[in-house]
Amino acid sequence: MIATVTMNPCIDKTLTIRGFSYGGLNRVQTKRSDFSGKGINVSIVLNQLGIPVRTFGINYTKNGQDFSKGLEALGIHYEAYMAEGAVRENIKVMNEEDRVTTELNQKGDPLDAETIRAFTDQLMEQLSDPEIDMAVITGSVPQGVPASFYRDLTAACRRIGKKVILDAEGELFLEGIQACPDVIKPNLYEFETAFGLENPSREEILRKAREIIDGGVGIICLSMGAEGAMIVGREGAWICPSDRIDVRSTQGAGDSMVAGMCVAMEKGLPLSEILRYGVIAADGSLIREGTQLCTRENFERFRKEVRVFRAD
Repeated sequence: MIATVTMNPCIDKTLTIRGFSYGGLNRVQTKRSDFSGKGINVSIVLNQLGIPVRTFGINYTKNGQDFSKGLEALGIHYEAYMAEGAVRENIKVMNEEDRVTTELNQKGDPLDAETIRAFTDQLMEQLSDPEIDMAVITGSVPQGVPASFYRDLTAACRRIGKKVILDAEGELFLEGIQACPDVIKPNLYEFETAFGLENPSREEILRKAREIIDGGVGIICLSMGAEGAMIVGREGAWICPSDRIDVRSTQGAGDSMVAGMCVAMEKGLPLSEILRYGVIAADGSLIREGTQLCTRENFERFRKEVRVFRAD
């Protein structure tokens, strides 16, 4: 079974406008709210694909009950630790003219050291369930959580025999890879920023990816926007070119990719199929508005269309 961990849940409020006037008046065409957070998004996709998943993380006392009820309506039982504060709200402004989304994300209410310890104890007890074989650790963390948290959590998961997929950025990412997760999934910007690369060629990306794998990471899946996506493992590298689809929203596409990869890994599929399943799920979310995510119908549609090719 797959488990997901969400340290920084959120309510995504998506506003659609037509044209964008910086410092001027922008009239909202449509609006919607979605209960979200990167690990939660992974769980929603897995649930919509009919894959069993457990969903762990942080929730908050002020609006957490409504947040949990919202997730229950989506078929997600959020087994969260309750902390003092409120679930953060993120504003997403999508310009219909150029399909560009501007995000205004809050940091999340702070956690103190005692709360972090209590949450970690609860989480490790939950993850010790022998039915769980894979943990998805993803997203930002609230204020007060140290940059080493994902490294320590990854190491603890590996000690009890769980596979770990890590999707983070910045210091969380750089610290996290030191614990050698089974899979990491940065986007190209995060990859370039983390390793000081500037407009790298495919050969340079492959060289750096293999260096990271030689250091102990199992698989690297790199989402590259208009350039598609690439996966690198010890048995080789594959690339999936970007498809020409009608993108309605990019929110949650990366999380959907992680969910698709999890499905392929649970099935024991080869590296090329792990990439293909990830892209299929991502495409299935790109055609939906707001933070609505890939459904089984979307997955089956793109399953017939997505192709991957050797990259090395």
